Amino acid sequence: MPSYKIVKGVKIAEDALVRIWINNKIVAELVSNPELLEELGIGYAYSEGYINTLGEIKEVATAGHDVKIKLVGDVATRAKKVEECGIGEFVKNKSPRRIYDFKQLTTLATEFAKLTIWNVDPHLALHTSALYLDEEWAVIHDTSRHSSVIKLIGMYLKRGKEAESKIAFTTGRVSSDMVYRLATIGVGAVVSLRGPLYSGVEAACKLGIQLVTNIRNKGFTELCP
Repeated sequence: MPSYKIVKGVKIAEDALVRIWINNKIVAELVSNPELLEELGIGYAYSEGYINTLGEIKEVATAGHDVKIKLVGDVATRAKKVEECGIGEFVKNKSPRRIYDFKQLTTLATEFAKLTIWNVDPHLALHTSALYLDEEWAVIHDTSRHSSVIKLIGMYLKRGKEAESKIAFTTGRVSSDMVYRLATIGVGAVVSLRGPLYSGVEAACKLGIQLVTNIRNKGFTELCP
């Protein structure tokens, strides 16, 4: 469950600036709910191309709002990134070019809606993202839709079992950084209960990832491929 504080009897979701370290160097600062920070660190290292398998990680330690990852051997670290809304860079794509049945995706979206924070705890102002993995759900609630996706990737990797079918769902607007990161674990479709950003549409169409979003009052709309 996400961490929160009580203010005048009201539950308020916590947000924090989390620093991710790789081999003693800060590589990113991300806004996140300060829970599941190990998943955040692993997901970030993988989706940024620092690692290809969990076996390349020697140690993951969390202290306060810091996630410190030690990798086996030296690795070239890049300039520190601060979370930005929308724009991402392509690292690697493992997404299969497959098309899911549109009706299946919209039916699953209805199921996903029941798993969102609005139904779990409507007092908390959080995004929800999820992976549908061979008929199993992995769900994350977070203050940032970006960080929720990164945590999902870390959660999937820690699962240690490859899924044949991977579909991502989110309550947030789909942006390119989310699409690119999800592509690194082979997600074939992304479904949002809200509308996308143009960068997200561009990224999905470029990678051949099926993108289904709820465009205002028109209901679910398939935009890519």
